[in-house]
Amino acid sequence: MLEQGLNEELEQYILLNYRPDGTEEKAFAEEPKKKASTGGVLGIGAPFAACIALPEFLTGIESLAAKLEMSFSEKLMWWIKERKRKPVEIYSAAGVTKAHFAKIRNNVQYHPTKETVLAFVVALHLSMDEAADLLKRAGYALSESRLGDMIVKFFLEMKRYNIDEINEALYTHDCKTLTNWRGNK
Repeated sequence: MLEQGLNEELEQYILLNYRPDGTEEKAFAEEPKKKASTGGVLGIGAPFAACIALPEFLTGIESLAAKLEMSFSEKLMWWIKERKRKPVEIYSAAGVTKAHFAKIRNNVQYHPTKETVLAFVVALHLSMDEAADLLKRAGYALSESRLGDMIVKFFLEMKRYNIDEINEALYTHDCKTLTNWRGNK
């Protein structure tokens, strides 16, 4: 059971920050009208002109690939090393199995669930900015329109990194827990 004071603070935080309906939708500007094609290079049709530009296109892809940042997996390993912790300490604290962690470590393009990323955020005691960066590398973000996200955000802002406490709050509010936590622990 969450402490009475902590539970009250969480409820107040939810009241102030949770946006279940999201923000008002903004109307998109009309798409610009496409100009009629007058032919490509030297009056040649567009399909042929695209073939001529293929080497330039591939060079563009190579330059984009050179600018790629660390993947989720790479950044997670970096954080473990940065915190001077053993991998077993972190994946155990995150509630991740050794086999699951091996998949993450051995595949730089591994795509975890949002809950798994958040479990690692908690296990590593990351700040909000650090958490946002790790989430972004996995293709996620914390949203003010998701109650579970707001609960996790509350605990991160309070610097309370107890995964069981977070899971209990999520479970109490009918949200998906970060791990296979059960309320009967």
